Amino acid sequence: MKSQVSIVKCAAYKQEDLFPKVKEAIELIGGITKFLKPNSRVLLKPNLLMAIEPQRAITTHPEFVRAVVRILREIGCTMYIGDGPSVFGDNIENIYEVYERTGIKKVADEEKVELITFGKRFMHTYFPLTEWVKECDYVVNLPKFKTHDYMILTGAVKNLFGLIPGTFKLECHKNFYQHEKFANMLLDVYEAVKPALSIVDGISGIEGNGPATSGTKRDFGLIVASSDAVSLDTVLARIMNTHPDYIYTNKEASRRGIGTADITTIEIQGQTLAASIISDFKLPETSLRQTIKNKLPSFIVTFLKKYIYFHPNINSDLCRLCNSCVENCPQRTMSNKGGKIVIDYARCISCFCCKEFCPYAAIKTKKSLLARMMGI
Repeated sequence: MKSQVSIVKCAAYKQEDLFPKVKEAIELIGGITKFLKPNSRVLLKPNLLMAIEPQRAITTHPEFVRAVVRILREIGCTMYIGDGPSVFGDNIENIYEVYERTGIKKVADEEKVELITFGKRFMHTYFPLTEWVKECDYVVNLPKFKTHDYMILTGAVKNLFGLIPGTFKLECHKNFYQHEKFANMLLDVYEAVKPALSIVDGISGIEGNGPATSGTKRDFGLIVASSDAVSLDTVLARIMNTHPDYIYTNKEASRRGIGTADITTIEIQGQTLAASIISDFKLPETSLRQTIKNKLPSFIVTFLKKYIYFHPNINSDLCRLCNSCVENCPQRTMSNKGGKIVIDYARCISCFCCKEFCPYAAIKTKKSLLARMMGI
């Protein structure tokens, strides 16, 4: 049987419009009871990257989460909402600040759904996961449609990275800093969690230098759903008007035989893929490195890798010395010296964690001379 992905047009977060559209997206691929048994325990995993208002389109919108809660309540599910934003490490108070500012706490209170933290964990092979993965019957994955400086797309597969508790995510960035290795680690998490369903909030999202404040908010007007996160990300890649193989997790999933990453074998339900493609979608600047890698012979790529690179660069005029970048650099290459953030480029692995977690868009992309000469 072909993998199914639904695409539904939805322009607003008003429940009278949103609820039936989310339900339609699920119905188009078989209905909620195809994926979850009634009266089950379900962990809802939104993308709550940082403590920021939902209008910024950096986090899964609270009304999107509310719509899913109401759909699952119809079949008697007991639900829990949680995420583990790595920027906050093990600081529970800050996680509650995330819930408050993103609007998730308000929805949880009004819908009487328990908000949880990922304090308890268990080891799965080489990485920990929150105990809630074991304690719930199902995980329902609620990503935000965004670009990502390092992985190009943060969609259904990457959203599950938040189920790794605390600061271990920084260790993952440190240990798997090559793009392909990081993608394989994300796929290992996906295989361990096995979400029953992924529903992407693509009503508004981020393009350009995402996934956070350096990106550009854009209204996409889409809801995309599937039980196969790889297929879903493959469809998102085409919506972004890029080749699915240019997304690292898609390419590695195809190589490993995880999910369906071949767009020709995915059955699209609802709005057609052709009608959904955004022709002027802005990819992150760093994505052109992957484009070159896919188009040029390997021996040329090997030679050019030394001269085509991207590094984070601090814009001192925008920096407010909050130290978020310093605290979240997996290599500890950043420091506050004399009231200025400096980077030790000799040890920087260009993972862009600093840029991802900067609340003030003060970290930009510094390109090598050859990259600039080539117009990358």
